[in-house]
Amino acid sequence: MMKHKAICAGLSALCTLATGSAEAQLFDRGGGLIYDSAQNVTWLADANYAKTSGFDAEGKMSWQNAVAWVGGLSYSDSVRGTTYNDWRLPTFNDLGVPGCDYGYSGSDCGFNVSTASSELAHLYYGDFGNKGSLDSRGGPQSGYGIVDDPATADDESLFSHIQSFGYWLGTSYGGDASKAWYLSTATGMQNYISKGTNYYVWAVRDGDVAAVPLPGAAWLFGAGLTGLLARGKRRQNHRPL
Repeated sequence: MMKHKAICAGLSALCTLATGSAEAQLFDRGGGLIYDSAQNVTWLADANYAKTSGFDAEGKMSWQNAVAWVGGLSYSDSVRGTTYNDWRLPTFNDLGVPGCDYGYSGSDCGFNVSTASSELAHLYYGDFGNKGSLDSRGGPQSGYGIVDDPATADDESLFSHIQSFGYWLGTSYGGDASKAWYLSTATGMQNYISKGTNYYVWAVRDGDVAAVPLPGAAWLFGAGLTGLLARGKRRQNHRPL
């Protein structure tokens, strides 16, 4: 550890590149796949693939049908020549925060929900920077819903067919098994509703589909570090007895 610190003292700029945390971002991996580095998940770029693929005329379906469709989905990645069969609905996390019906900020339901409450909430509020129809104090605000900022390329612009409507999450409501969680991209509302409701499906899978190459400077640092360690080992091996 001390040797690593000593080397970094002489290569501070390169060490910053190698050890600094990468900024959370969406990456277009090609082949209709978008990687979210903050959540380590890959989204289908087509947010209504159930319709595009010809499975359903609108793409809306009950929660049970959504679970079945996404669980049986096979998607061919034309860039890497691979077919992925491990798709699912976005996760939902019960944060244990009370006041669901009137929660405006920091809760797992309501408007302006915590981005930790679901992968879709993180995408909507975090990556896209969208707003709920009510602010964090419960007052109305303008500019809510799916609003694509033309100055930002790595947001909604990476996706196609995003519907301004409800999208299913992959978790039943704990208080009533006949209901499940959803997020509305029209208002930013995250809540639960009857599983028989017809909502859209946005498929997601764990992990990345492509290795992320190191920046050039970081690669040079790695090569330099390897060389320094190798030379140090050779000197140690040739040290006179």
